[in-house]
Amino acid sequence: MGRFLNLGIIQMAVSTNDQENVEKIESMVEMLMQSFHKPEIIVGVEFGASVLTPDTIPGPLTDFFGSLAKKHGVYLIPGSMPERVEGLPEGSFYNTAPVFNPQGEMIAAYRKMCPWYPAEESVPGHEYVVFDIPEKDATIGVQICYDITFYELSRNLALQGAEVIINLAMDPDPLYLPYRTLPIARAVENQAYFIHTNGVSSGFGSSLYGHTMVVSPEAKILWEGGSAESACTVTLDLDLVRTARSKGTMHMHPLLKDLKEFSLPMPYSSQLKNAPVFQKLTPPACNKEEYLDKAARFGIGDLHKTK
Repeated sequence: MGRFLNLGIIQMAVSTNDQENVEKIESMVEMLMQSFHKPEIIVGVEFGASVLTPDTIPGPLTDFFGSLAKKHGVYLIPGSMPERVEGLPEGSFYNTAPVFNPQGEMIAAYRKMCPWYPAEESVPGHEYVVFDIPEKDATIGVQICYDITFYELSRNLALQGAEVIINLAMDPDPLYLPYRTLPIARAVENQAYFIHTNGVSSGFGSSLYGHTMVVSPEAKILWEGGSAESACTVTLDLDLVRTARSKGTMHMHPLLKDLKEFSLPMPYSSQLKNAPVFQKLTPPACNKEEYLDKAARFGIGDLHKTK
């Protein structure tokens, strides 16, 4: 008997009103669980759980989502939220995605490792997060938004056994073309399912393009959202990951298996800042206000312009 996982997706417009976001997630979870094709895990988008109000973890917000997961007997990643932690500088927070099991217990919390500086003010986390779904003998990896740009993060999740990598995002319209390629690349190079959830148009001064993608280890787009709010359940054949990694598939070799055999040298793995490429690169000079102003005037990809 094969291993199949029903994945529920919430593609939503994130409001600046946190209560509205919580109520919307609750409503969309209810809708998914009332459908014939019931999900076993449900995932939201970056800052879907909360936008403006940092909270402790655990705290009132995670208590609510834990009870929601327990009510429906489902694994739940409602989205990320600003996490307030004692010891951080005043006003600082982590961008954190909590994970709940069907018993309502918080079994993991991933802190975004690569904040989108200088526009994003969160403090970077330092730990990879994978969690198990024992009844499926499956391992899931979690990351947030800009993390997708750095293949090293996805590769390390795969090396920790992740068969499904979930990336929660809030990607604006100008990033649509380059970021459309990344979920496919991450799925292929790690021979894993890659789930890239994204919000849709919101009140943050930039429009989010949506187009959540579920990509198979064979680079097939199993589901893609549009530019409006939507919810869907997609079935993942987890055994396809094991087949791809052990035998290869779609005319591709078992890539991770080959990587082990090649034992590639990685001279800068622990001293990345010493790599020669950085000697010719200057650090970004603009602060958050300058960045947002240039992004509004020229576009995210043209911040080098002056007029």
